[in-house]
Amino acid sequence: METKMKVEVVLDMKAQHGEFMWPRASFGYQKSNENPNQLVPNLVAAVIVRKIFDMAASSNGVTGIVRYLNERNFPTPIKHAKAQGLNGNFDDGNGSWNSRSMKCILTNRTYTGILVQGKEKWAVEATHEPLVDPIAFDAIQKAFQARAYNVAPQGQPADNILKGKVICGCCGGKMQRKRGTCHADWYFFTCIIRNRLGADRCIRMYVREEDIFNAIYRQLKDYVNKHYITNSAYKQKIQKYARQIADITQCKTTAWINAMEHYEQYVQGKINKDELRAVQDIANQSKEALIQTTESKTAYEKQYDCRLYCQRYSKQWR
Repeated sequence: METKMKVEVVLDMKAQHGEFMWPRASFGYQKSNENPNQLVPNLVAAVIVRKIFDMAASSNGVTGIVRYLNERNFPTPIKHAKAQGLNGNFDDGNGSWNSRSMKCILTNRTYTGILVQGKEKWAVEATHEPLVDPIAFDAIQKAFQARAYNVAPQGQPADNILKGKVICGCCGGKMQRKRGTCHADWYFFTCIIRNRLGADRCIRMYVREEDIFNAIYRQLKDYVNKHYITNSAYKQKIQKYARQIADITQCKTTAWINAMEHYEQYVQGKINKDELRAVQDIANQSKEALIQTTESKTAYEKQYDCRLYCQRYSKQWR
């Protein structure tokens, strides 16, 4: 315990003195060869970061910046890290720039020359060369707060039950939910791959949320009609399964008792191995029959529960 406390004290002191302690530097920087606790600009990545902030300061939206970088094949932070030979458990994604990575860069105060560590527990100014002017950085943050950029808000409306489930039929990307113009009370889904990766990647599919719900309702209605089970039919079927399980259980018990008795006779030399095996096969068959009947009963119960679920929600979407 004392060792842990000493380590924490040392780390606190280093952070307070502006020493970099993370294994990898933010995109645009690298650890100094002379001092691994000092950040210095990376010649390649720093140019990209400066371009990103210049475009943002010129009122270019996140989507526009992402498209610009993708169309010109600028390396993403992950591609750059791999090219530098850095080790780590990298998630490649689709290998392209996206709004999330762009927003992480545009909101990272490290680029102003302030070293922020420990979830902003420590923030030390003038520890390394800035890649963006602090005044320009603050202006970009105000623009974010004013929703000047075309980035989906962190909290989607609670009723967005289709989030992540609407797929573009052209490019296969996930479609984004947006509100109708002038804060209308209706929503639509649109594919944003075209904006991010260029016009040749997708024709930009568009569909109203109401049309999606109507399509789901029709599918649910067809399923309910096809697999409709009345309450009385369900009860009769379950009772039939219960009787079958009881009968098979009794047969299984009898068969296994008989198999144990024959095993004793086999040990005593009264019967041969083939006679014992024949009795054991009957016992195993009764066990398998019980398993199959029980599984059939469970599957029928799930089918009935699914029918009730579909019927309930199809009424909500009607």
